[in-house]
Amino acid sequence: MKIHLGCGQKYLEGYTNIDYPPDEHTVQNTSVADEYHNLYELTYKSNYIDEIRLHHVFEHFERSCACAFMASWNSWLKINGKLRIEVPDFETTFKNNFSLFGNKNEGVGLRHIFGSQEAKWAVHYEGYSEKRLKKIYESFGFKLNSVNKTKYKDTYNIEVEGEKIETLSLQSAKDRAANYLKDYLVDDSESEIKMHGVWISNFEQQLSKSFAR
Repeated sequence: MKIHLGCGQKYLEGYTNIDYPPDEHTVQNTSVADEYHNLYELTYKSNYIDEIRLHHVFEHFERSCACAFMASWNSWLKINGKLRIEVPDFETTFKNNFSLFGNKNEGVGLRHIFGSQEAKWAVHYEGYSEKRLKKIYESFGFKLNSVNKTKYKDTYNIEVEGEKIETLSLQSAKDRAANYLKDYLVDDSESEIKMHGVWISNFEQQLSKSFAR
């Protein structure tokens, strides 16, 4: 069982291609999806899936939800099951599209980093690099096996492939998320600790929908 989440117009043979229904799209007129689902409400049995792929989808998830999905995908996948994610390469995009003296590609760079914004879901919530992807993979029980960086016109992308090497319990998933999200705290002041609590609450809300039981 191999699934391709947020397939758009890219149909992959041998996978169950999953996307929003056509009426959720504003630019795409047709769909190649095998199944229509809201990814925030999707779940599978534990240790059931062999491979999960996402191409330019992961960056659309809020940071706390991205953690919940990583934990949930860990629960869906078999041991040694594959997780393949492609996202905009934040560091390379910034380096090549922005300059103190102005650059004609600045608008393209901003769009690639923050999303095309023509639909409610077409917003990017995180900027990923090889280092950040490695950290989130390892935080949620995956080993990163390969990294491939590509360029399309003036946009720069990074694709990583890894495998599940351990199965997380529900409590372990919560502990891993709490630790990962601490990276985003400015300090240990009261307001920052409260902020962290909100992130964990959002994480747990999503986890309750998608984590395999």
